[in-house]
Amino acid sequence: MRSIIISKQFITQNAFTLAEVLITLGIIGVIAALTLPAVINKTQSKELETQYKKVYTELNQIAQLFKKDYGISVSEYTQTMGSNGGKKVVPLLLKYYKGSKLIDNTTYSSTDKDGNKKSVRYNIYTMDGTKLTMGPCDDVGFYSENGGRIYSFVGDTIYEGDDGPVVCVDINGMKRPNKYGYDLHIFYFTTDGFVLPMGQPHKDNPSSTGVGDSNSTNFFLTGKEYCKSTSNVKNQAACAYYAMQNINPQGEGNYWQDFLGKNK
Repeated sequence: MRSIIISKQFITQNAFTLAEVLITLGIIGVIAALTLPAVINKTQSKELETQYKKVYTELNQIAQLFKKDYGISVSEYTQTMGSNGGKKVVPLLLKYYKGSKLIDNTTYSSTDKDGNKKSVRYNIYTMDGTKLTMGPCDDVGFYSENGGRIYSFVGDTIYEGDDGPVVCVDINGMKRPNKYGYDLHIFYFTTDGFVLPMGQPHKDNPSSTGVGDSNSTNFFLTGKEYCKSTSNVKNQAACAYYAMQNINPQGEGNYWQDFLGKNK
């Protein structure tokens, strides 16, 4: 019996008081509040990077399959299709995706009953959060596939010897943030049968393209002016290149954590 009494005294003397427990919980809460956002940001950035690389790999697989099936590259085939060849080649490209389907037929020329320019059904934004009526790939509507990603295309004419067409991909589909430079990225097909991120130079880059507006030039060049947070989507045209290289276009550090983290 005596040993039991001693044990109770020991427990009583070494137990935490309610005040001490509350103080400890408060400290833990403060630490969590300070560190949790960084952990979440790192996790989300890593997830986006993984999805980006998967999309890039799949696009190149499709480009190679197309070249095997048709004997020439997507760019070369599109050149043979004449005016607005980019529009005409899209159905052929979509056959390589399982479960591809049109989810929104809105294009740059779509208007409502009052003649106002229509906006796509899911909201898309520039890097600084400005809502867009339509993105740069605005010619053939928006398509999804079994992986949940969303694809849209620039359907312009591809002239002999030039790269193209251009494709925009929402790498995580409807899931936010739906911002160019984050989960929306721009790629292009090349004459030698590959796909490159917009901003990466290639020997057959055209001198102009319809990305961003109808007369944009130098979209195939890198530089901080083509990957920064503004309300103009042309300033995010080359972000796909920096995302692939994992380089911060505006300073030191990497793309997925340092650059995107500073622009949230």
